[in-house]
Amino acid sequence: MVEKSWILENVVEKSITNKETFFIPNEIERNNQKINDMVRLHFVLKNPSENEPRAERMWVKIFETIENKIKQYKGHLTNVPVYIKGLKIGDIIEFDADNIAQTIIKKDNPYWVDSYEKKALVSKKYFEDNSTIRFLYREEPNNEEDSGWRMFTGLEDDEYANNTENIKVINVGYLLDKDPSLLEPLKNGYGTVFERLEKNKEWIKVEDWIKEE
Repeated sequence: MVEKSWILENVVEKSITNKETFFIPNEIERNNQKINDMVRLHFVLKNPSENEPRAERMWVKIFETIENKIKQYKGHLTNVPVYIKGLKIGDIIEFDADNIAQTIIKKDNPYWVDSYEKKALVSKKYFEDNSTIRFLYREEPNNEEDSGWRMFTGLEDDEYANNTENIKVINVGYLLDKDPSLLEPLKNGYGTVFERLEKNKEWIKVEDWIKEE
């Protein structure tokens, strides 16, 4: 039997060591994929050459699910590998929930938001001392990757908030996984503003806030 030239990446382990740059679906979503769902896996090359990438990111269509402590799946590869030899479109791939780097969230899914794969501008204070988002608004995006969402803890003064060094660019899907209570405001469009007192409090839609230029 020919040894495979690739392995599937454990994206859970990868996300733990790269929390701010590597975003994956939450555990519930990874463990609840169904037959005919599409998921993206990372096929890591064992011995890449100088001109080859570390991994190929390819999509697999699930045809079998296996209940286990960690949900297991079988699917058909739907991409044509560029660098990996001995692997072709249609091949059967066996994997588990910890290998799922991305899923396709459909509009009928209650967790669907239009900005899931885009970026938000987030105050650095959110990542300090287990803080929470208490104020957020959505404006017209700056580019295709921008969701338009701007998020703050409510503890920032104007000087802090207007300093770009105090702002991080974060994936919206990661923020939603980190704090599912953001879901309701994130379902809204441009021009909306929300605030709350604490993480466990109800979001209030703000009608009279105007951003200072």
